[in-house]
Amino acid sequence: MATAKIITWSRADKNAQFPIGIKVSQNGNPAYLFEGNSLSSRDLWDASKQQVKKAHPHHMRLTNFLTKRLSEINGKIIEFETDKRTYTAEDIVNAVKPKPVKETPLEPRLPLLKDVADNYLREQKDLGNYDVWKSDQSKLKRFYEFAGEGVTFPEITVEYLRRYTLFLRTGRNLNRKGHIPLSDRTVTNHLLVIRTMYNRAITAGLAGKDTYPFGGKDKIIIKFGKTEKIGLTGDEINQLKQHVFLPEHAHLHHSRNIWLVCFYFAGMRITDALLLKWSDFQNGRFYYTMSKNGEPGSLPIPLVVSAILEEYRNACYAHDLVFPFLKNLDSLDDRYEVRRRVNSVTRLIGEHMAIIMELLKINKNASPHKARHAFAQRAEEKEIHPKVLQKMYRHESIITTMQYQSNFSHKKADDALGSVIDF
Repeated sequence: MATAKIITWSRADKNAQFPIGIKVSQNGNPAYLFEGNSLSSRDLWDASKQQVKKAHPHHMRLTNFLTKRLSEINGKIIEFETDKRTYTAEDIVNAVKPKPVKETPLEPRLPLLKDVADNYLREQKDLGNYDVWKSDQSKLKRFYEFAGEGVTFPEITVEYLRRYTLFLRTGRNLNRKGHIPLSDRTVTNHLLVIRTMYNRAITAGLAGKDTYPFGGKDKIIIKFGKTEKIGLTGDEINQLKQHVFLPEHAHLHHSRNIWLVCFYFAGMRITDALLLKWSDFQNGRFYYTMSKNGEPGSLPIPLVVSAILEEYRNACYAHDLVFPFLKNLDSLDDRYEVRRRVNSVTRLIGEHMAIIMELLKINKNASPHKARHAFAQRAEEKEIHPKVLQKMYRHESIITTMQYQSNFSHKKADDALGSVIDF
């Protein structure tokens, strides 16, 4: 029959401690159960009483633990003897050793929309796309208000997006005072960002096409509703052109000038106008590449623009720039800072133009982009061929030009209405 007793190891370990545990012997062959307990000295163990001496700070607790383990081992020995099993000392030790806890493997974490969105926003910032970064960051922030930051792609179902759409429609426009609901186009733009994140996740293998909530029948279809595009008339542009500002309104004067340059250069985008350089003017023509799509081209310089340019010719702003709005930038090579400043200045010019419209008693929006609308409206009235306008607008496709001009095409409908009601 096997025997068991508590012992301390005769040699100190690498930490100068003496392990204490239980020795089991069967037929002269020993096996040991050490479970991490040790004494700083062998003198702390009373072998005759089989207990830890009181000099040890935890003598009672350690003695009780060892005594309990010894009792368990003796119980196993009796159990093995009663069953008349052939066993070794090692079998006894293994029978009482704590069984290793089998850890349940964690479920792999599903990718969060926020994971993809954070990476996307980082990319936009690194690329210097300040306006995209700022706009989409705001839209994603509103989505997290609805969904929280822990939402996964499979959770974003058709029904989930319908509830999000309702959340948007009953919310307020964060950029306007008062409780003003978001417009249909703004709601569409918010859904577009979520669709972009889902598409990126699918491309990266982080989401499956089977759960994709956008697209065909019974899914979320994103439609771009048409908005009314109203430009200034010829008479209103003449009013704007001829207005003389007081010296203290020089800021309004500069904003009016750049707006007119945008109009007279075929509805040039404000970003390109702000980055106008003197070196862009050669041999009586204006040469520039559109920042939005990289399309190059040139235009003659209208007399109105020539007169405006003369006002700035001797100013010598930094970076060879014609207008003063970006003169404080250290460099034009830092795309992020340039776009950030352009975004801020565009908003400022819009505010200035609103003041000017009030001065002129013109009840219309004349934001910088409205210069493009005003040109398109005049072009439609003059029946300029779409092929010519395509070149002036730098559109890659004639279809884009025709779709854009259709916003200003009223003559046929007006004539038709007149002919019907003329009786």
